[in-house]
Formats: sequence, structure tokens, C-alpha cells
Amino acid sequence: MPIIFDTESIRLVALFEKLTGVSVRDCIIDNNSNYVYFVIDEGDVGRAIGKKGNSVKNTENLIKKNIKIFEFSEDIDKFAKNLIPQANSVRVRNENGRNIVEVIVDKKNKAIVIGRDGRHLKLYKELLQRNHDINELTIR
Repeated sequence: MPIIFDTESIRLVALFEKLTGVSVRDCIIDNNSNYVYFVIDEGDVGRAIGKKGNSVKNTENLIKKNIKIFEFSEDIDKFAKNLIPQANSVRVRNENGRNIVEVIVDKKNKAIVIGRDGRHLKLYKELLQRNHDINELTIR
């Protein structure tokens, strides 16, 4: 499924790429929480963050939003673990033509992973859908 950006996303992606020198694969803007989420190529996280976090800090100051960076992976399991570092294990299955990702986390981390009002869960679902054509995400 091709990812379609709106004008603001294109502007932020171009600025982020110019300031960090890293290619962006996906971008989601959450105006409610004042966050911008970038999915970047595998192995580029260090360059994107910069020395002592300067690249990200400078970009955050310019756009007046917080930035969260996720590393892309062609492997769905690895990508899910990049999105959800608290994941103990990830299982991908296909039921009736629907791709389902099941992530197992410790009970104490479950609330953090889901987020207030399911905000994090919605973000993870959207990123998995846009980048790997996943229909459903389950946290256990």
C-alpha cells in the first residue's frame, strides 16, 4: 500500500531529511499530543539523532513539536519490536486473509504500550498497516 503524505507531512519530512541527512520512509503528525513520528531506514537512527541528540533537538526547536523516531525493517517481527521495545515476543499470523500481529509484553508494561486512551496502540497499528499491510495488532 503506497503511503500518501499531506502538505504538512511533506514539509516536515523535507526539513527532517535536510537537517539530519537521513531518508524518511513514513511520517505521522499527531497534533493532539504535539508529536511527529518518523520511520527511517534501517541503521540510520544514530545519524538521525546526532551527537548528543543535537539533530533531533534542533529539528524539534524549529518545528515546535516533539519527535519520535522508529527504525524500519523489512522483517515484520523486527519492525514491531522497533515500534514496541517492551515486546517480549512477536507473532505474525494470517487468518482468513487478514494479517495479524500479536505482541506479548510483561503485565507491568502493558499500560505503557497501549497508552492513554489507546493512543500508542492506534499509532502502532497505523504504522504497521502503512508499512507492512497489517490488518490487526493485538497486545497480550
